Amino acid sequence: MLSKEEDKIEEKITRFGLASIEENFEEGVREALDSLAELSMDYLNSMKVSDAERTVISIKDIGKAAVMQGMENAAVSAIRSLEKILQCSMERDTEGTTVRVLLSFGTIGKTAAENQLEMVAKLAASVLGGSGNTAALRKKEKEIVAVAIGLGEIGKSVARQRIPDFSENAATCISCLGDTGKLAAQQNLEEAAVGVELMLEEMALTAMMENLQSAVGSIAESLEEIGKSAEDEKMENAVFQATSALQTIMTDAGNRYLNDASIAAKLALESFDEVDIINDEENIKKIEEIRGTMKELWMDTATRKKR
Repeated sequence: MLSKEEDKIEEKITRFGLASIEENFEEGVREALDSLAELSMDYLNSMKVSDAERTVISIKDIGKAAVMQGMENAAVSAIRSLEKILQCSMERDTEGTTVRVLLSFGTIGKTAAENQLEMVAKLAASVLGGSGNTAALRKKEKEIVAVAIGLGEIGKSVARQRIPDFSENAATCISCLGDTGKLAAQQNLEEAAVGVELMLEEMALTAMMENLQSAVGSIAESLEEIGKSAEDEKMENAVFQATSALQTIMTDAGNRYLNDASIAAKLALESFDEVDIINDEENIKKIEEIRGTMKELWMDTATRKKR
């Protein structure tokens, strides 16, 4: 629990950071971010987890405000500050803080994509991609799900910008999701693999609305790779979700005359045994539970206040 004096210091730093953004004072923003990161790591080292999470929210808010102000360097500084906290949190094995940081990358990256700060969006996606692979190797399922949510939200926002088929950022998100999902399946982390597949499906639906055929084709390939890895591990729900997503893509792409994308999904689907693509109520129920949990997690990071 923070003393009143510590609490006032933290609030003062946060206010200074936000005020510096309003004044386009990058040095002030960077100073505030550095101070908040140091505070957060001190809290983690003292196992004051809730206090550390609050500083993460402050950094996320400053990073998001920087993006909306068009302050690219300040937004990058926010991501770098969060990376320091992420490393400390993983070392201390404070999963709640780690998840909060990962979702914050997603928030800043999504906002950057919406405001066409492509470098910031790409950096956030790349950091999430590396974090997803690390989480899979550490068998941290909730962390993988947080990575999947962040990458998916950035990817969907990139697709909505109507950038020619298809942007480097979209490719980064798809590639990172595919790699993390495949590794999660190989580690027998079924809920995490399903979470990645769900975000890939959502991204495919957004990409189809924007007629991004190449992106949809790449997503189909990633779903096939994750699904086949899940098939090797006999993870029924993950295989079912992969094939279900591919069926949806094949049909919707065909209806939109995105023939190349529809064919890519059809070919991917044909690599699975027929028994894997039969609808099963238990599979559907489990997948919807995972989908609901992911939505709650994302909504929580979007609405949660420091206090």
